[in-house]
Amino acid sequence: MAYLVALDDGHGLSPTPTPGKRTPNIPGIGVIYENQFNRAVVNFLNVELKRCGFSTILVAPTDADTPLAQRVSVANRNRADAYVAVHYNAGGGSGVETYHFPNSTKGQRLARLVHAQVIKGTPQKDRGVKTANFYVLQKTAMPATLIEFGFMDDKALIEAKRMIDPLFQKECAVETAKGICQYFGVNYVPSTPIPLPMLRVEVDGEVLFDSQVVDTILEGVRKNLGKVISIKPR
Repeated sequence: MAYLVALDDGHGLSPTPTPGKRTPNIPGIGVIYENQFNRAVVNFLNVELKRCGFSTILVAPTDADTPLAQRVSVANRNRADAYVAVHYNAGGGSGVETYHFPNSTKGQRLARLVHAQVIKGTPQKDRGVKTANFYVLQKTAMPATLIEFGFMDDKALIEAKRMIDPLFQKECAVETAKGICQYFGVNYVPSTPIPLPMLRVEVDGEVLFDSQVVDTILEGVRKNLGKVISIKPR
């Protein structure tokens, strides 16, 4: 029987974005809401885990800012084997940190394994594995971890800009999936590239390049955030 992992994209966007959970206004981009990042990573993570043989349940499947008690109830009622919450930090710092509930041996192990994978990716300050009495860590009946993948208000707004970078979002999901696989002793199954038709990427009306490679196209988008980008068949 497949392990069941409950996935939580912290906060929400509807009917209005969770108060305070947003970046400062970023020139050329505007304001980014935390749940935009959280939801994107959970969507990627959902795909990663299913490919590795896990079952998943989204505890906040809509854009609504689902109450914490409801999120936890969904996980507990369905007897999930693990609970993973995706977040982005605030407070003017920088780096990644991962949480578990105090004295939860299994939660600590899950957090440590996930954190060890996350810090292998994009170079960031390692803020370590920590304990906290967050509701979703305290009230869940299964090992639980909450990852803060960066700061939405870091001084240079470098980490803030990464929140809408699809390559960074997917990287976070892949790293988290690898940590979860390690926890359960399951082999991580990488994705198989799907051939695409030749696509042309234009920026501000000028041809940037032609490519069939998804990561190359995403990298082009990544380097030109805030500009008018067009992707169409060549």
